[in-house]
Amino acid sequence: MKQFIRLSMATIVTILLSVIAQAQTENALDFDGIDDQVEAFNASSLIAGSPQMSIACWVYPRNPAPSFPDFDGIIGFRDNLFADFYLLQYTSSSIEARFTNSSGVQYNIISNGMQLNTWQHYAMTYDGSYLRVHRNGVITDSVPASGSINTSSQSFLIGNLLYQGTNYYLDGKVDEVGLWNRGLTSEEVMCLYKNKIDLNSNGLQMYFDMNTGVAGGNNTGIGVIPDKKLNVNGVLSGFNLTGTTSNFVDGIDNSTVITATLCIGQSYTYNGQFLSQPGTYTFTYTSSVNCDSTVKIILTQNDTSVTQNQNTLTASQSGATYQWIDCLNNTPVAGAINQSFTPTANGTYAVVIGANGCTDTSSCHSVIISSVNSLSAANWQIYPNPAADVLTLISNHPAGNVDIVLSDITGKTIRKIQTDNSRYQLQLNGLSSGVYQLTVISTSEIINLKFLKL
Repeated sequence: MKQFIRLSMATIVTILLSVIAQAQTENALDFDGIDDQVEAFNASSLIAGSPQMSIACWVYPRNPAPSFPDFDGIIGFRDNLFADFYLLQYTSSSIEARFTNSSGVQYNIISNGMQLNTWQHYAMTYDGSYLRVHRNGVITDSVPASGSINTSSQSFLIGNLLYQGTNYYLDGKVDEVGLWNRGLTSEEVMCLYKNKIDLNSNGLQMYFDMNTGVAGGNNTGIGVIPDKKLNVNGVLSGFNLTGTTSNFVDGIDNSTVITATLCIGQSYTYNGQFLSQPGTYTFTYTSSVNCDSTVKIILTQNDTSVTQNQNTLTASQSGATYQWIDCLNNTPVAGAINQSFTPTANGTYAVVIGANGCTDTSSCHSVIISSVNSLSAANWQIYPNPAADVLTLISNHPAGNVDIVLSDITGKTIRKIQTDNSRYQLQLNGLSSGVYQLTVISTSEIINLKFLKL
């Protein structure tokens, strides 16, 4: 059964499909509050003289009692004279946002509502008239402001801010950091909160998505975070870059996630894309307000494995419907509709599993339940092995009526033969090169013999 899905585009403005890829890393950077920081040198040159500017990020603060000298710098510029534009954790529940223009005039906001030990989105925007703080896409505070920053030599810091030689190191995590040389609108900030920064966002000067390294892995060989705008990379210092702190860690993922079961041998269709393998697929869309909307499709498959305990077969998939079948003639076994099945006759059996909108069939499994002693596989021979065109199967004892099943290495049945001869020649024309199996079934035995087709 082929599966289809359509996602409503009503909430995404002027969306164009731009990327489809396998699962991508969603990392953040963890700061230990001791000496970790990222520095983008001379990054103020990117906004120097601009009458507007904005910064934004996701932050996960942990400091329960900030106070001098243990305030926690989050992101921004700070020289305490003529070039301040930053966000700082001021108390356990508030942010200090400051803009100091090139004339030395300060504009300050103390914005309440910060929460410890949880991700939240902050943006500070300046449109030439007002300085505003946005938390989770909503304006929390604003003050009239004017002027610009004219210096070109001030560093942009992440996880630290300086005050008269004192470092305000952050204890927490940061993700999705952006710098613009214009004031973002409220609609744009809300879009950033719900989605991601679009690399082509109007006025975007610097973008650190933090998707570097391996979350919680050994990242000691990494010295910089690349600026996705290719302007100023961020230089790492102080980080251990191993383990779950002071390192790259799992980041914020505000994608729309859709999970579905992919039927074996079928495809899952999303917006004209045919997905035929289980895994995580990422679709990215760009909206008219300069942020990216991401949809993740997570496809899984039913478990068709079967365990065998002597004569009893058990399907590993639980919570499904079951129908056991005789692989020799591909017919259902009457009444065999439970997760476990104990055959009453020698043979090869599989189970048809119905679950999560799919109907999938397991590989075939051989069962011998006869009380007659099984004959040794040494009584059967196949030659030549490897074989190119013809394979000869011979028994050195009277075989009687036997069923011969030819299957590939996955257990898929290719051909079934019934014979009462002790010698049989199997034509191999049309078979691809590879390993195959012959299963010989009689009233007293089941023998599996493998051979290589050249």
